[in-house]
Amino acid sequence: MDLGTSSVLVYRQGKGIMLREPSVVAIRRQSGQVVSVGQKARDMLGRTPETLLAVRPVRGGVITDCEITSVMARTFLKRAGAGSMLRPNLLICVPPLVSELEERAVVDAGLQAGASKVYLMEQPIAAAAGAGVDPNSPKGTLVVDIGGGTTDIAVISMGAVVRAVSIRIAGDSCDDAIQGYLKQERDLLVGLSTAEQIKCAIGGVLPREENLSMMVRGRRVSSGLPACETITSEELIPLLREQAEQILTAICGLMEITPPELVGDLTETGIVLAGGGSRLYGMDAYLSNELGLEAHGSEDPETCVIMGTSRMLGNLKRMQDGPINIARRRRGLA
Repeated sequence: MDLGTSSVLVYRQGKGIMLREPSVVAIRRQSGQVVSVGQKARDMLGRTPETLLAVRPVRGGVITDCEITSVMARTFLKRAGAGSMLRPNLLICVPPLVSELEERAVVDAGLQAGASKVYLMEQPIAAAAGAGVDPNSPKGTLVVDIGGGTTDIAVISMGAVVRAVSIRIAGDSCDDAIQGYLKQERDLLVGLSTAEQIKCAIGGVLPREENLSMMVRGRRVSSGLPACETITSEELIPLLREQAEQILTAICGLMEITPPELVGDLTETGIVLAGGGSRLYGMDAYLSNELGLEAHGSEDPETCVIMGTSRMLGNLKRMQDGPINIARRRRGLA
């Protein structure tokens, strides 16, 4: 299971990817009762009545509400066909800088969801494997996983994370930037779902061959009345480029604390791009040009982590279940 901020993917051994749904849960405000999970709950974002609340129980790759996450995971496992299995084993990916407390929250959520045993795997290792790169190679590889809530950046070698950094600049921050721009510059208030649609349709960090436009509907800030504005791809470049520049700065900072031998390997191995945020138009070319490194990815970067995880399913018996104290093990390398 790839338990992400914006979406959850479930892979079943021998069956392939069985589920890909938004990690959103709709609950009743007073009782906390879960009303819907996944796509139906996501459709409620910004549209729920006062009695309902649509929430994301995973933020920045970290569980913020273990009980709701357990319900969400149990529902998704059932939809993926695991409900017919007798307490299946579950392998879940976690961010590279996860703490021991956060590890325990992930394990507890998996067990409460009905798993017999819960195994943990670091996302950069899975992302590299899913992109077709051998994570067990002794040569260093730079993995940039641009998700919904965070961008996880890591240098991996010999199947382990050597150095890593995580920043809260990712898909959601791009949506926030678009929402803020429309409010300040166009006097138009839109929801985050609309901002995400704009980003996916015409957003980018580099100029396109043809300037695209999109009609956006929302509420006029000054009057409170319905309104619509035409937004172009060209005017979004500066604010989205700012997000990309922060990711670039974080990558450069990580290289400064990475052993020089591994940094030298990057000229050969390049960058592995994963996560839905890497789909943003021009992101791969921008990072590749600025760093002077070749960017590698897949046709569907959102599935890199789950496909890499699937390659480990046959080795679960040789893995340790429960918290693996990733943070504590890395202190010797920090």
